[in-house]
Amino acid sequence: MKARHAFAALVLDLVALGCPAFAQTETIGSTAPSVYPDDGAYRSAPLRLGGLSLTTAANVRIEYDSNVYAAHTARQDDVYTDLSGQLRADHGSGPLTITGNATATLRRYASRSTENSDRWLLDATAKWSPSPGSALSVRALWQRAIEDRSDTEARADPDSGPRKFDITGAEFHYRALPGRLLFDVQASATHFDALSAIDADRDFTAINGQATLGLRLSGTFFATASGFVNRREFRLSRTPAGFERDSTTIGGQIGVNFEPGGLFEGSLGLGIFRFDPDEPTMPKRTGLSLTGALIYRPSRRTALLLDAFNGDVATFRTGAQGRTDTRLRGSVQQEIRHNFFATLSAGWRKSTFVGTGIAENTATLSAQTEYVVGPNLSLSLSGEIAKRTSERVVARFERFRGGISLRARF
Repeated sequence: MKARHAFAALVLDLVALGCPAFAQTETIGSTAPSVYPDDGAYRSAPLRLGGLSLTTAANVRIEYDSNVYAAHTARQDDVYTDLSGQLRADHGSGPLTITGNATATLRRYASRSTENSDRWLLDATAKWSPSPGSALSVRALWQRAIEDRSDTEARADPDSGPRKFDITGAEFHYRALPGRLLFDVQASATHFDALSAIDADRDFTAINGQATLGLRLSGTFFATASGFVNRREFRLSRTPAGFERDSTTIGGQIGVNFEPGGLFEGSLGLGIFRFDPDEPTMPKRTGLSLTGALIYRPSRRTALLLDAFNGDVATFRTGAQGRTDTRLRGSVQQEIRHNFFATLSAGWRKSTFVGTGIAENTATLSAQTEYVVGPNLSLSLSGEIAKRTSERVVARFERFRGGISLRARF
C-alpha cells in the first residue's frame, strides 16, 4: 500500500507542477488499498536476500474500449491486453532505508497496432529518519509515459500513435514534527522529453519548491500555512513568432493536515496563485489554488477519499495564453467481505484555456471489484464511463471501458 500511495503522490506532484496528463504506469496493488486488511492469509511474505526484502507482482488485463481515439464522431472500438510486472527492493539499516522500484506495462491492441505502447517507471528513494518525528528523503525517477487519447491536448490523428515522453526527475523532502509544530519542505525538478521530433515544443523542465508550517490543534490534526513557487523552462524558449514561453507561478495556501492514525488522513489547502509569464506582452493572472488528498475512515471496512486540484498547468494549444485545470474526484473503498473488495469513484475535470473563451469539462464514473483468491492471486473486474463537453464540437466525446484482470503477488 505504501508503494501505491507513493506513486499516487508522484502523480499529484506532477500535476501541481503544471505538467500534462499521461496514462501512467501504475504499481500493482489492491482495488481498495485504504481498507485492505492486515490479514496474513491474504498477504504474501516478501523474499529476503541478506539485507534485501524483495516483492514482485504481475498483472494480466484484458479491456474493451468503445472509443479508442476519444473521438466525437466515427468512433472506433477495440480490445487490448496489458501485461504488467513489478519488482520492489527494500533495504533498511538503522535510521536509513533505501527503496528501489521497477514497473513496466506492455499494451497490445487486437486491431489498432498504432496504439500499442510500452511504459515503465524506475525510481529509487533514500530515507533517513533519525527520530520518530523527523525524516529526510531523496528520490530519483525515470519514466516512459504514454499520452492518453482522452487528454484535452492529446493527438487527434488516428493514423499516428499516442505521444511518448521520457520523464526524469529528482525530489528532496524534509519533514519534522517537533512538539506541536510541523515543518515540511519539498523541492523537485522534472524534465519532460517528447520522443517525436515534431513535438520538440513540448520539451520542458519544471522546477518546484514548497514550504509548509503547521500547528497541532489536537491529536493528529494540524492547521497549516504554505507557500510555493513553480518554474517552467522550455527547450524551445520562444514561439515561432518570437514570444517567450517560460513562466513562473507563485502562490500560498492555508489548510489542514491529518497525520495517519485517526479518522482522517491527508491534507487539504486553499489559497491563490499568481502566474507570471516571461513574455512582457502576455498578461499576468491570479487564480484559485487548491490541492488536497484526504481519506476518511468511518469504520475499518470503509474509506472515503477526496482528491482535489485547481491551478495553472502547461498548455500547448495555439492561441491560448495559459490553462487552468480544476479536478475533483471522490471515491468509496469498501471491504465487502474479508476477501472481496470494491471501489466506486466519480470525477470531474474542467480545463479552461485562457484567452480563447474555451473550456472543456470531463466527467467520469468508474467501479472496480476484486476477489482475493489467496495470498498470491486475485481477480478484478472494472468499468468506466467518461463524457467530455466543450464549445469545440470536435473535442466532445463519450467512452466506455471495461475489463478483467488477473493479479499475482509474490
